[in-house]
Amino acid sequence: MKQALDLWFINPRDQEFQEPSFHEKDLNNLEVLSDRRLFREEINQYFDDVKKKIFIYLSQLKEELLLEFPHGCEYCRFTLILAQFRHLHTHMGMIMGFIIDDENLWPSVLGLEMPFPEEGYSKYM
Repeated sequence: MKQALDLWFINPRDQEFQEPSFHEKDLNNLEVLSDRRLFREEINQYFDDVKKKIFIYLSQLKEELLLEFPHGCEYCRFTLILAQFRHLHTHMGMIMGFIIDDENLWPSVLGLEMPFPEEGYSKYM
């Protein structure tokens, strides 16, 4: 998911896009089993790098630019951003489905109508 955010949130056709140093062919392909093992430090650093990149991008993004197309890209900025929210939502649904099926537990969800807990809360209903 991080690689998709890194590539697709801003411009998937960016000719200057660079994969992280640990990337190898098909590492981001769920259909290909990789022998590459990632270390938590690598994953955490990549998360921080992508988060920083997206926050900088969003802090400079003006409303009038949302319907413009990044250089060489067939999708407007608004579509790219929404597509990544959809992508994350899909993966979270899959993960929750695995938890329900494997553990017979139903993950708790904090919706808009429920206040955020001020202390700890049960992860499962």
